[in-house]
Order: sequence, then structure tokens, then C-alpha cells
Amino acid sequence: MSTQKQPGTIYFVEEKDLLGFPTPNYVKIGLVKENEKGRSSIDRRDEHQTGNPRPLIVVDSLETNANVSTLETMIHQALAMFRHRGEWFVKPNGKLKPFLEKANSLENIVQTKIDNLISIDEYSDIEDSGHEIDPSEEIINLHKELTCINEQIKTLDEEKKIIELTFRNFGGAKAKEIDGICSYKYKKGSQKLVTKRFKEDHPELFEKYSRDSITSNFTIKKQPTFIKKKLRSELEENLKLQVNNGNYEVIENNDETKTLHHQWLSIMVAKQPLEIKKENLITELKLECRENKGIKNICSWSRKKSKKLSKSDLKDLKQDFLEKYLETTKDSFSFVVNPFRPYTF
Repeated sequence: MSTQKQPGTIYFVEEKDLLGFPTPNYVKIGLVKENEKGRSSIDRRDEHQTGNPRPLIVVDSLETNANVSTLETMIHQALAMFRHRGEWFVKPNGKLKPFLEKANSLENIVQTKIDNLISIDEYSDIEDSGHEIDPSEEIINLHKELTCINEQIKTLDEEKKIIELTFRNFGGAKAKEIDGICSYKYKKGSQKLVTKRFKEDHPELFEKYSRDSITSNFTIKKQPTFIKKKLRSELEENLKLQVNNGNYEVIENNDETKTLHHQWLSIMVAKQPLEIKKENLITELKLECRENKGIKNICSWSRKKSKKLSKSDLKDLKQDFLEKYLETTKDSFSFVVNPFRPYTF
């Protein structure tokens, strides 16, 4: 089976009340991978049952032979406007049917996506020939369509970025989080191998432990320059003066921040069909490239043989020997906007 495939099941779980109390209008949408031996949608339900006084019922499920992780991510993104917390969603007008229809539609899309990726596998794992081919009229039209979609995605990304910068600017002189909307995530620095230095000092060890690999880079040619908005530049300039020491006060959300969050989620939903179409067009161009380096004035698909080496490849060597070739990245904080709305909406 291709590594692109990851079969599994998407499950839909609801609560049922046995004492006559009103049942919340929620449904949980999660996954079970086929390689998780002995586990099923029922097993996942039982795991979530702990701590919940109401019985959880698997009301529906969707099996896929494509890639269940990709499918789950796409379902969550498509239903972002109904997502309340984690994997729990609010059913529109109490109906599950719209969610099931969207899930089935996306499963067909994911299946096509995986089939497309498999179709270019044989060309992804070889070094390119170094030649560029001439474009046909069909390829020129593909490029025009791809350029148009890219512009739409960039426009949405710009709007999304401005909202994120606006959230960060709400903190004023000091970085703050907004309850239920955005936060800062701590990331501890990690060690990585300085490959170049190791190779220079120990070429024989580099040759022994390194792995053969293909370094691939796909580029779309003749793309118009995208100029960021003045507002974005101003917001970025303001943040240069903001203090971020890792201690964050949490400020309350309000109508303004909720509206902006709604807009941010709407952008995430709007981007999905565009990103799907972009991926499909790029796959078509790669299939036209085949073993060639690219298509003149359309795209470049460079694939070069290389040697890869990481710290994990050298686990047989002594740690004190490796120390001089390891660099530790700095601890950092990343800004994250919630992909759901854990508040009244």
C-alpha cells in the first residue's frame, strides 16, 4: 500500500440523556486509524465516556481508504463555523445531516487527492533530467487558472494575517492573550546536528550514516508580485515595541474580538476549496513535467539527489563525541488563534 494512504474511520458521537434532561446540541467528530489494532469507533467512544454522565452514542461513521488524518483535518476546517471546542461541533438547527453530507463530499475529494499523489510518486523519487519542455495550450491555461487561484489565496491570507496582528496589538505595550480566541504557545529549544561541520570533520562517518534522498522543489513561474497592505505594515511596526517575556495576562473577549474571530474562521473555510483546486492543478503540472526539470515559463520541478543526516541517525555514536556538532535552538513562543469558538455564538 502506498505511504500516501492511511485508511481509517471518521466517527460521529452524540450524547443521550436517560433521565429526561435536555441533551446538548453537540456532536464529536474524530477518527480511528486502521493500523490502531483492535480499536474501533466504539472503543474511542468508551474512552471519551469517562467523566461524562450521559451515555455517548456513535450515531454514524464514515470509512475511508484514502487518508483518514487528512480527511479529519479537512472536515474540521470546513465546519469551523460550527466548532465549539476541540472535536465537538454544534449541529445546525439540531441536524446532523449537513455534517454527514459535507464529510462524504470531502471523502471523495481526499480520495482523488491521494490518487493524484500516488500517480506522481514514480516521478517524485527520481532525479530530474535537467531539461525543460515547451508548454501546450492546455498547460498555458492551467498556469493561468493556477495564477488566479494563487492570487485569491494570497488575498485571503493577507486578511487573515491582519486579523492576527490586530489580536496581538490588543495587548498594547505587553503581549497578552484573549480569552477563548488566541494565545501564545511555548516551544522549548531543541538540539540539531550541524551537518556541514560534521561532514567536513568526519567524511567517512558521514558517508556511513547518511541516507540517500531526493530534494524536491516545485516553483510556479511568472507570478505577479503581491504587495502587502499598509495596515499590515503599521500593525507589524507597532509590535516591534511590544514586550513579550512569556508571562501573559488574559484579557476578556468582547463583541469586537468575537467578530474578528468569526471573520478569521470564515477565511479558513473560504480557503479550503481554493487550496484543494491549487493542489490538483499543481499535480496536473507535475504529471506534465514527468521526469523533466520543468515547463518553460510555466513551472520548475527540481529533484536532486542528496545525502541526509540527522542527530537520530547517529544514535550509535557516543553523546560526548557528538556534542561539538550539536546546536540548540532558542526557546520560543508562537501566536495561535483558536480554530474553534469556546464561547457563546
